[in-house]
Amino acid sequence: MDSYEMGKSGSGSYKKDGLSRNAIFAIVAAVSVSIAVGLGVGLGVGLNKDPVIEYVYVTSTPKQPPKESTTVTTTTEAPPSGGVWENFRLPSNIIPSHYRLSLHPNMTTDDYTGTNAITFTATEATDVVIFHAHRTLNITSVQIQKDNAGTLEDIEIKREFRYPDNEFYVVQTVDNMAAGEYILTIGFNNSLIESIVGIYKSTYTDPDGTVKGIVGSDMEPVDARRGYPCFDEPALKITYTTSIVHEAHHTALSNMPDVETTDYEGGLKETLFQKSVPMPTYLGCFIVGEIVSIEATSKRGIPLKIYGTKAQIDAGQADYALNVTKVAFDYFEELFMMNYSLPKLDQIAIPNFGTGAMENWGLVTYRETNLLWDQKESSTYYKQRVAAVISHELVHQWFGNIVTMKWWDNIWLNEGFASYLEYLGENVAEPTWGILDHLVNDDLQSVMRSDSSLASHPIVVDVNTPSQITSVFDSVTYSKGATVLYMLHGILGDDLFFGGINKYLNDFRFSNANEQDLWNSLQTYIDANGGGYDVKEMMDPWVQQMGFPVITVGAASGNVAQAKQEHMLADANPDLSKRPPSVYDYKWMVKVDYFRSDDTTVKEMWLNRNDTSIDLDVSSLPSDGWIKVNVKEKGYYRVNYSPDIWRNIAAQLESNFTVFSDLDRSNILDDGFNLAPAGRIEYVQALNLTTYLDEEKSFFPWDAFADGSSYIRVMLQDTDAYPNFKKYYLSKVKPIADELGWDATVGTHNQKRMRPTILALALRYDDVDALNNATDLYTRWRAGEYIHPDIRQLVYRYGITGGDESDWEYMLGKYLEETVAAEKLNLLRGLAATEDVALIDRLLEYSKNESIIKQQDFFTCINYISYGVNGNVMAWNWVQLNWEYLVDRFGIEDRSFGRMIPNIVDDYNTELLLWEVESFFERYPEAGAGETGRANTILQINLNIAWMAAHESSISNWLAEQLA
Repeated sequence: MDSYEMGKSGSGSYKKDGLSRNAIFAIVAAVSVSIAVGLGVGLGVGLNKDPVIEYVYVTSTPKQPPKESTTVTTTTEAPPSGGVWENFRLPSNIIPSHYRLSLHPNMTTDDYTGTNAITFTATEATDVVIFHAHRTLNITSVQIQKDNAGTLEDIEIKREFRYPDNEFYVVQTVDNMAAGEYILTIGFNNSLIESIVGIYKSTYTDPDGTVKGIVGSDMEPVDARRGYPCFDEPALKITYTTSIVHEAHHTALSNMPDVETTDYEGGLKETLFQKSVPMPTYLGCFIVGEIVSIEATSKRGIPLKIYGTKAQIDAGQADYALNVTKVAFDYFEELFMMNYSLPKLDQIAIPNFGTGAMENWGLVTYRETNLLWDQKESSTYYKQRVAAVISHELVHQWFGNIVTMKWWDNIWLNEGFASYLEYLGENVAEPTWGILDHLVNDDLQSVMRSDSSLASHPIVVDVNTPSQITSVFDSVTYSKGATVLYMLHGILGDDLFFGGINKYLNDFRFSNANEQDLWNSLQTYIDANGGGYDVKEMMDPWVQQMGFPVITVGAASGNVAQAKQEHMLADANPDLSKRPPSVYDYKWMVKVDYFRSDDTTVKEMWLNRNDTSIDLDVSSLPSDGWIKVNVKEKGYYRVNYSPDIWRNIAAQLESNFTVFSDLDRSNILDDGFNLAPAGRIEYVQALNLTTYLDEEKSFFPWDAFADGSSYIRVMLQDTDAYPNFKKYYLSKVKPIADELGWDATVGTHNQKRMRPTILALALRYDDVDALNNATDLYTRWRAGEYIHPDIRQLVYRYGITGGDESDWEYMLGKYLEETVAAEKLNLLRGLAATEDVALIDRLLEYSKNESIIKQQDFFTCINYISYGVNGNVMAWNWVQLNWEYLVDRFGIEDRSFGRMIPNIVDDYNTELLLWEVESFFERYPEAGAGETGRANTILQINLNIAWMAAHESSISNWLAEQLA
């Protein structure tokens, strides 16, 4: 699954824009009164609702699956207690080996029917067969037959019932079934339009105005059971033979190539696909629609196709994706020293797709923005994103598909590898971008901010419910997983790292593994090729306990400076009683590398878990000298220095910053701006690192600065210090903003990536030239002039902010008629930037209408609205008023739904707002996939409140001194 869904930022800047929150409360006072009244009623209704669970019993089963639905009896009687169905995991005595899956999606009636004939082996006598079936999946028939050397014998069924707590369908037989091979045949049906997971229908509009449909699927992690009855656990890797019934003018796709398409009753067609390799249910994929493709061929002759609508393909929007695929595919086959396992690789853009992309084996599905790139309408950021996401999904064809984790507690073995190795594939496809350095800002620095919370979790984490499973598809799994592999690669070097992971792929080919299996494969290869590392001892603390260390370098004493480690926490006064116990006592094995102001030779040492400290060599270091630890930020840790070293680093940046590499400057800024709020250094020490920035030209330090300084901006925006904050930071941003300018056609790739970030800062800090340019470009856009996509979003946002209702209506019209997904998001961002309360209210209500805001874009829309301060107040109140509607629409297991409230409220910094958030959580305690996010939010708001008390005054004084 695509890591960009987990929150990789396009700009690197903090999310909130707009007027001060205090000013807005006056503006929306009337709205708030009506909301408060409605909220009281709505919450009262919610509190008085009792959950009702229906258990469905089927009293008899016909010998053959019928065409019509079997009559079922619905009762509130609980299922029998004490059975194996009460365990969350499937029983191990039933082993499925093959699915004969037939599907008939009907885009006229918006539903589908199917049968799944499952071959399974009973390893011991049993009278119970359990499979997964989501509550929305209607089971119409069940039949069990014993396979006696090719002769099928019907097994009499005693009863059937659902066990909703575990999403099980239970079949009990009259007599025990002896050990042996059986066929379980299940008839089923479901809606195509109730969700965008499982098997569902998307719609799109052709250039001629015709609305058409595409049936697609999205199964990971636990939605295969929504699509069809199955054994929905990743360790159960099963072969498929699939057939799909469809209209004659439609094309059907699945994981494997088609064998034949034959006539079916009613003028329909049926396409049969080759038998698959063994794969887990979450990788199954089924597509039906009017689609066309372009094709290339790999070095080995594997057909590589990109599918889309005819209009998309004719417009050349798939061309870039095909070029990237061809280069990255061949590269990964060589890098992994293992051929791709299937005879074809298809990739397709789905018009309404909830995640970023999905690595279905042989048929990868994408949100349109992550596969299609239009040279005229898509930005540089989206070009990089397309290359990254394709590369990410290609890595999954090996890591995840060939070797699958044994259980969801090790999903990082899929997503961590894909999130790291995507950079290698992208670098081969675009060698001039310098893309390998982007991991530091995009993954390492970003995940450190969340992983320093007491509400974080280990990479390997116990999960036992669908909500828990979906919740771990987060930045810790993706970005921290990528970062610890990046760190391990740096320690081992190319030969040992790639030799070891290639052995891992071969050791568990078409099978399943956990992190200990990975360590064992690596260790075996390392021992056979020189040895020198204990992988398990080194890596277990990084994956089995949450967080990471801060390495503190003390003042020089003689010829040495002592370095010691502690658990890095964002809270300056953490309650360690809330920290989960760890057998590693929150210590890590850390490779500490460093260089000095008087000696650029990089020195390396190990700080082991049992070391109280280690001595770094500072012999002959002058009094104004410094030491830089964590060279180019290859390690997953922060570095704190003694006050004199911080002072000397700041002086060095001021006098000649180029002695530090771009990544080292980024690292220094990122560490400083995260150590200060944690109380480990004074804010003055962090702020002193910024005085040189009017000379900075590199993307990476500016990206780190944009993130680090934006937190201060949001905290100060309602204080007397805010005007000085804007004035000081504009003085730093103005030179690079003027140098980059608004001509988005010029510059290197990283300069083009940097331009929107820098101009956004200039606009936010009231740069008159930037504001005039944005306003002028908006006027020219309204007059029909072409605006480069790299700067369009800024033009739309600031044009709307200064515009009136007619401007908003005009942009809404453009949004509704736009067909390029990336441009559609730019326009949505512009619509959400308005400060007009009535227009915000309209957009919030439009988000309920899927003909206006697609379901895939719902959470994006709410997030965009919350970025403005008017919008933030209204979005938070709207979510509270509409909570039951939202739960019914998305379900608490939806991970995007779980992140919605934290995204809106996590920068609140008053006791009143904390009370409001806590009260809401108390009224609606069922968090589902949002449980960790809620805990993080409460911690963060408390940190914000403490920050205001501790740092507002000192920052205000520092700013005043700088501007004196």
